[in-house]
Amino acid sequence: MATVAPAGVVSVMAQSARISENGAGTYTATFNLPPKATLLDIVVEAEALWTAGTSAVIDVGDTADPDGYFSAVNLKATDLLAGESVSLGSTQVNGGDGAAYVIVGTSTHLSRRYSSAARVITATITSVGAGTAGRTKITVLCAVGAPTEITQ
Repeated sequence: MATVAPAGVVSVMAQSARISENGAGTYTATFNLPPKATLLDIVVEAEALWTAGTSAVIDVGDTADPDGYFSAVNLKATDLLAGESVSLGSTQVNGGDGAAYVIVGTSTHLSRRYSSAARVITATITSVGAGTAGRTKITVLCAVGAPTEITQ
């Protein structure tokens, strides 16, 4: 049996977007992941609470499930206060309703981290009622590069 030490060149890619509240409506940020990328984390940070009259929530997912990573996280205070963040790397429930790709039990398990094809992660904020104070920052991190192929 051969023993081979991994030597593939892998780097971390980070993409970030800030969404600023400017009245009622839908705000969308997209993050393009290259083929064969492994999703490391998605961080949603509340820089300032949203002041929408009725509600403001964020969903984060992909083409297969638009709220697969985060579902209905309240940006007006219930799930996320100013200066706080939620992330896939947390072992806590990630606010809002349970997301399809996040399985919470004794520890958190994630599905859909790796894809052989390019894909798009989308963060969508739906704001109902006028407001102008909210600011939310979303950061997506992934590992890209060629892994070492190990065979016997």
